[in-house]
Amino acid sequence: MAGPTVTSADRKGQLRRPRPLSKAGVHGTLPDMNKHNPTTHSHLAWHEVDRRHEYDGRIFQLWKVRRRADDGREGEFVLVDSPDWVNVIAVVADERGRDCFVMVRQFRQGGFSTALEFPGGMVDRGEDPAVAAAREFSEETGYSARRLKMIGRTNPNPAFMTNTVTTYLASEVEYHGNQLLDANEIVDVALVPLDDVAADRVPEFSSHAIMLAAYHWYERAVGSK
Repeated sequence: MAGPTVTSADRKGQLRRPRPLSKAGVHGTLPDMNKHNPTTHSHLAWHEVDRRHEYDGRIFQLWKVRRRADDGREGEFVLVDSPDWVNVIAVVADERGRDCFVMVRQFRQGGFSTALEFPGGMVDRGEDPAVAAAREFSEETGYSARRLKMIGRTNPNPAFMTNTVTTYLASEVEYHGNQLLDANEIVDVALVPLDDVAADRVPEFSSHAIMLAAYHWYERAVGSK
């Protein structure tokens, strides 16, 4: 099957920050955040003085950065530098004809509990997020989508995280039945009725902040049609 079709409108804003490998083999230097500060709020900006790599967590890098405010004060801050993430929202009919989200259920080590999520994962360095989304959707669920539309992007927690999570809406979805999971992934596929999510009857889903953000993008996308 051909890869997902991504329209020119979908491609806008999909360029990722360059993450060149340093000599230590970590993700690389952090992006220059100063350029992202709106000029109308420039008095709130902190400017980079120094940075150092503290820890390689495999799926993230820990940095300590020293920054200076315009009034002269300096502070040291801890940043989590992670690859960008993607998730995919797909709607299919179950055996009863109900419109359902294709979701995955897995144990999350941080929360020490199971979570019900839209399928997704990490974007490889230099990879088009849409390609990563198509891959993760297929590998985790056994479904594939011929078309993906980017419907939203956000920072998971701008207080200390440097990455983004992008949400795609899938269409022309087909089931091929073969999951391709990583060594430590134990994942069940679940078809969850849209009405249950809308009525907040799925606590395994609503306890996950990133899923709530993705659902927000979905409601905006379908509401604008």
